[in-house]
Amino acid sequence: MLELSEFVFGIEEKPFGLTYSNWTVKWWKWILEIPKYISPLFDPDGKNAYLNQTYGKVFFLCQTLESSEKIPVRTINVPKETSIFMPIINWISVLHEDGETDEELLKVARQRMDVVKDLEITINEIRLSTNFVKKFRVESRFVNVFLPENNIFGHPSCKTRIVSDGYWIFTRPLTHNTSVKTVGSCSSGITKIKVNYNINII
Repeated sequence: MLELSEFVFGIEEKPFGLTYSNWTVKWWKWILEIPKYISPLFDPDGKNAYLNQTYGKVFFLCQTLESSEKIPVRTINVPKETSIFMPIINWISVLHEDGETDEELLKVARQRMDVVKDLEITINEIRLSTNFVKKFRVESRFVNVFLPENNIFGHPSCKTRIVSDGYWIFTRPLTHNTSVKTVGSCSSGITKIKVNYNINII
């Protein structure tokens, strides 16, 4: 079985000078600032993946929302030596919706991830060890973000405060075409997040 360490940066490493936790903050700002109607979260084929990608050698990808019925198969093109940063499954706690204090927000985020059961990553048809994937649980720091009109929550445009918890992968720079499939689900099986990516190196 392929070890995840051969494909991704270790959780203790600082890819491109930042911790995993700091990268999750950048990822959330990226996804939250894109209006829902063009959000990569709802993209069936990958055409919206290129929106607001501003970090050079790091390319953000996303999973689906739990309400998605079909498993999207997304195809993207990235330059050689590009790293991919994406969640397997995650949760974001939003001020006033999930709590009124930082303590309450973090408690909800942790509770949501504490019940995660299945974690799967398949790279080029090789499934990676679930136990190894569990090491890649990351909490973000608290951060203030801007939600645009027509945001993914359906809230009015505003500034708000968030914190997140979840499981992430950060690939080492890619040199060959790569397929990535991820699955994350809670212990009840009610929430199940799946996505497939075909990553072409150009």
